[in-house]
Amino acid sequence: MKAVSRVLLILLLALPIAAVIFAQDTPAADEVLAAGDALIIQGQVLDSDGTPLVGAVVEIWQTDVNGNYNHPNDSAASDLLVDFQYFGTSTTDADGNYAFRTVKPGLYEPRAPHMHVKVKLDGETLLTTQFYFPEDRAAVEADGVFGNAGESLFLQHTGLTDAEGTPVLTDNLVVDRNGSAANTLTPTAAQTEGPYYPVVDFSGYDNNLTSTAADDTVITPVLEQTETAAAFTLLDLNSATGDQFLTVPDVGSRMVREFMEYRPYISIVQFRREIGKYVDAAQVAAYEQYVYVPVDVNQSDAETLKQIPGLDDAAANALIAARPFDSNEAFLTALSAYLSPAQVAYAQNYLAAGA
Repeated sequence: MKAVSRVLLILLLALPIAAVIFAQDTPAADEVLAAGDALIIQGQVLDSDGTPLVGAVVEIWQTDVNGNYNHPNDSAASDLLVDFQYFGTSTTDADGNYAFRTVKPGLYEPRAPHMHVKVKLDGETLLTTQFYFPEDRAAVEADGVFGNAGESLFLQHTGLTDAEGTPVLTDNLVVDRNGSAANTLTPTAAQTEGPYYPVVDFSGYDNNLTSTAADDTVITPVLEQTETAAAFTLLDLNSATGDQFLTVPDVGSRMVREFMEYRPYISIVQFRREIGKYVDAAQVAAYEQYVYVPVDVNQSDAETLKQIPGLDDAAANALIAARPFDSNEAFLTALSAYLSPAQVAYAQNYLAAGA
């Protein structure tokens, strides 16, 4: 569908829904794994007083890797992938945890990549929102639907992987059900449902969107890394060689010179500012998926600390307030208040030597 047509549909608050179920009304009998970059998306559903919500149903729907929704107003059945489920449900456990296995959505013009989310409890919709990806921050902040929704809608890389090596991203969903009582957590920002809410009965779909098998194993949250944490492959901006920088997508010999000219980097903000003289913010953000500025536990600013997967603004500022740290080990101990043991182990890779 042309981008102009999609823009018009996004602006509509309601659309007539087809009376028939479109494309995938029953899961396939045999498992076929969907193409794309597989991800685990997980988190907790919480009341704004911090209480986990047990038995809440989380629904997600999204485009496939080609940017197509399974919806009669967006895509012809012939354009859809037979090996991707497009939508799913996860019911929260005793700790309010939900989880999905899916792929990163393909580009859907004019939107930044995103996933749609609903939270329901006892049949009542408590929240309708969208998830976004941190590597697409520049595009997200320019997205008119995102608006000023803030950090609560950005998924965070945890550094964890499942048993198959699939990376885990997380975001908690906070709803306000405690009436006039004080909130200890900020409710998740609401977002539009959009024009492509599926015309299927969600209850027939599991939480593994990468398989169309009828008997999938239920995807459970990855709460700790029982094996080695995800391999650390980022390049140190202060010590990587020119040949190493040339392995970064869209980096040529000229950009290698620019990367090296501004050494030493003491902040990721410095990298964004200097390299932003040559490429746009989206390209700088893409480079950041391959490079990092070493973290000085007593000097680095909040943005540099937030290179560590799972750290948000509040945690970064709390760590800054707790300075000075006697050693990197002392910093990692403090970090354990905000991250899982596997995430803390992964965070060690970011730390500059010598603290």
